[in-house]
Amino acid sequence: MEFIVQKLHAALHPDQRLEVAATRKVLHSAQGQWDSGCTLHCLAMAGALLGRLPDTRLVSWQRRGAGAAFWDRVWPFYLSGATMDELAELVFALGWGLRPKVVEGTHRKVVAFCEEQLQRGHLVILSWRPARSTHLHAVLAIGFEGRQSGRTFQPSTLLLLDPAENEPWLASSNARLSYRTETSGKYAMYGTYVTAYSRQSAVVTGALSIQLPRDKRAARKATAAAAA
Repeated sequence: MEFIVQKLHAALHPDQRLEVAATRKVLHSAQGQWDSGCTLHCLAMAGALLGRLPDTRLVSWQRRGAGAAFWDRVWPFYLSGATMDELAELVFALGWGLRPKVVEGTHRKVVAFCEEQLQRGHLVILSWRPARSTHLHAVLAIGFEGRQSGRTFQPSTLLLLDPAENEPWLASSNARLSYRTETSGKYAMYGTYVTAYSRQSAVVTGALSIQLPRDKRAARKATAAAAA
């Protein structure tokens, strides 16, 4: 009787994730994992949602138009990363006609800001770190999940687009951050960050809200200029 078998290199340890046998560390090195462009990817997605970028995937290839202008502004930050304040300056420099607002502070303070801004219909880029690490990562908050009782809605989880994760399929997000305790409903000391591959305690350190201009004529003008 014949069987199909796989014979792997002796240094590999196949498990739920492919590991190095000697260290039991995950082996796969994803393209883009060495750079610090997470804030820029989030800004590109926000720009697309607000009508300022036609296509987030091809900005580094475009030679003219909104994509080229975006890449010309952001590429100096691609390897080093951009802080929330630097990201706000980029929003102004891009001439998109959008109003950024930055908040930094304790986890609870920043989470409350994110919740408030999302309830007002604004997009939010937030930075977070694992509870036992100083490594920061940025994601785009596009909505939230919570309990609806009559006309009262209490959000408890941020729905996120994480540029380091796979594109969401048959789903609205590829990451989520729960930030309220189940018993009291109050803000928890830490959040719980969940993706398809991991679940960990997280601390939100800062956020940038991106707001459309109140003047609808100015908003239409900025959108038309970006599409040109």
